[in-house]
Amino acid sequence: KELLNELYYKAFIPQSNRNFNSPYDKDLIKRDQIIQKIEKRREYIVRMSGRMIPIITEIINGDTIEIYEMGKPRSVNIWKMGLREEFDYRTAETLNACIDNTNRTISKLEADIEAGLRDKGTGLLVTLPSKIIAEPVKAFIVHGGKSRVRDKLHRFLTTLGATPLIIDEEPREGRSVNEQVVYYSEQADCAIILGTADDKELKDGKLYPRRNVHIEIGRFQEKFSNRIIYLLEEGASFPSDISEKLYTRFTQDNMDEAFITVARELNAFGILKAVKP
Repeated sequence: KELLNELYYKAFIPQSNRNFNSPYDKDLIKRDQIIQKIEKRREYIVRMSGRMIPIITEIINGDTIEIYEMGKPRSVNIWKMGLREEFDYRTAETLNACIDNTNRTISKLEADIEAGLRDKGTGLLVTLPSKIIAEPVKAFIVHGGKSRVRDKLHRFLTTLGATPLIIDEEPREGRSVNEQVVYYSEQADCAIILGTADDKELKDGKLYPRRNVHIEIGRFQEKFSNRIIYLLEEGASFPSDISEKLYTRFTQDNMDEAFITVARELNAFGILKAVKP
């Protein structure tokens, strides 16, 4: 977290302070003092990041992005480019990637430490007891009924190594619909809201997901707080009490953007490769 604060500092310090054109000695002295302060802070960030980069790279599994120079793409190391002395659009772009990777690492470390998988002091993986086994993340899919997009989402989650929970496809063992939802929601690590254009509201003429979807959104907002992914079909709307949430659009024929969102969010939650006792 200290590294994250320093990265924010480098990203937002007024770069104009580097460029003084005043002829007055007192302003030149002030300029030199500011530049020295900035350089000392930059050197400190570089030293600190040198200790942290290996674990960040291990957790995020990568430290390069593609940027454009003179209209041509080039793969660069985000730390080398982002922490260099010069500051231009390339520095800003790669520095933002450094901040994003650090944020994601913090979330993953906190989850792993809480699960007893990493040492709190060093962040390093600890020896796992023999009773701990790998278990796929379980994602509860909230939906309005069987559809092509539900099947596509199911296949995509399975490809990621996650376990989709769809209550009408799970064993019932004599439970009611509500009991079925409660039972499998207790096993889930997160929820994915699949809002399809199912019902037309007579008052405003808009298409909305089915009523059960609205009800279950409230249930999972209480249970998971921010571990919810919202997907909404083109042409449909969420009710006003849900519409302020960030969601990704999809169509019956194209779910590419939705799939990218699902993979990114599961990774950000720190549960895509969850391990449970």
